[in-house]
Amino acid sequence: MLHITNGDNANLYLKRIGIQGEFQAWQDALHEGQITAHTDLKDISEIRGHFLAEYFCIDLKVVQEKFAERDDTLLQLPEHEAITLWLTPELFDALIGLQFLAWYRATGRPLNQLFIVMLPEYLPPHDLNPEQISQHYQSRFNPSVEFIQLAEQVWLGLVTSLSMLEHTLTLDFKFWPNLKPAMIRYLEEKRLNHGYNRTQWQIIEALANGPLSLAQLFGANQNQEEVIFMGDLSFWCLLEQMRDIINIDTDECILHQDIEFYHGHRCELNSKGCSLL
Repeated sequence: MLHITNGDNANLYLKRIGIQGEFQAWQDALHEGQITAHTDLKDISEIRGHFLAEYFCIDLKVVQEKFAERDDTLLQLPEHEAITLWLTPELFDALIGLQFLAWYRATGRPLNQLFIVMLPEYLPPHDLNPEQISQHYQSRFNPSVEFIQLAEQVWLGLVTSLSMLEHTLTLDFKFWPNLKPAMIRYLEEKRLNHGYNRTQWQIIEALANGPLSLAQLFGANQNQEEVIFMGDLSFWCLLEQMRDIINIDTDECILHQDIEFYHGHRCELNSKGCSLL
């Protein structure tokens, strides 16, 4: 059994509580940048690898090695080896799930060898204990034809246009209930309101009452999410792009710093930022 999750922390947790099998993290923040319609893993890795390295200021070779590990694991997998896809309610997982399913269907692998685990919260969990996670694993299921059809229609909208994705919201999501709010949140992140997306407006509103440390601002933004999906690195990238309306008390790039840095540096709206309110 090969388990597909959203990251290394999820894999470590599942191993620790005794879930048997091999583990592979998908590890792509698909809410950032364009999502390619390609379903060939090598093409996906080439396109996304270059974007992620540039956007997150990460060495390209490091990103490519991560993707190569993922691709080799999946491409060398025997055709009838079972795969379990772990899905949580967050946008991060919904996008990974849609891309994985698009790849899986394109390979022609049998659906009876694919299993889905639907979790009500993140991995590693905050509120569920190991026994409850194991129970969810025992309740894993083969995706029905209706489940796959829904995923394929939403995927097509996702890689075509925002308006086409919005049109898919009229579909029946009973087979994947968390997918609809995730796609609504994706649209809120991609559609701009007076030049800023939802996260950026949450940042502006969080600073409306005065300066905050970078760490406090990150927490204030997370508190405004119905379901948290954005990691701190994505947040710092977005904040760096807002220096025209936000004063940060350092000219140093705020990406890839230690925890003391984020607690020690503060930011506030400048006059242009205040005028947006």
